[in-house]
Amino acid sequence: MPTYELSVILKALQRPELAQVIKRCCTNILGQGGIIRGMENLGLKPLPYRMKNHGSKFTEGNYILIKFDASTKIHEPLMDIFSRDTDVIRKNMFSEEEFVRPCLSGPCEFGEIKNPDHEKRLWWAKVKRRGMRWERDRQRKKA
Repeated sequence: MPTYELSVILKALQRPELAQVIKRCCTNILGQGGIIRGMENLGLKPLPYRMKNHGSKFTEGNYILIKFDASTKIHEPLMDIFSRDTDVIRKNMFSEEEFVRPCLSGPCEFGEIKNPDHEKRLWWAKVKRRGMRWERDRQRKKA
């Protein structure tokens, strides 16, 4: 099962109501067959712009992150449930892929130039040509 991160912005609610909404969100995830790995409350913050949802305008909201494991078919049912919830302002679900280092064994190549001095020599050759042209043009103007 892949790991997902659910980012939810909730209405600015008092602590007991906020706890009920978070519990309802987690219950929805568990009801769809997910396993909750962790949750983080980022607190009440002003929204980056005025958001409108279910006929109301909001200027601040509670930011919640929920990490969970679930099947790949969970996205649409969960988003449908959260879109009908009047306490949820915004919701986003991201799949978390584990980072695998590209060079655990063997040489680590990312398309870089094999010889970094080569680039330096090209630059000096270009500068030298420019200087030679400048000298040649100066000599022609004198003559």
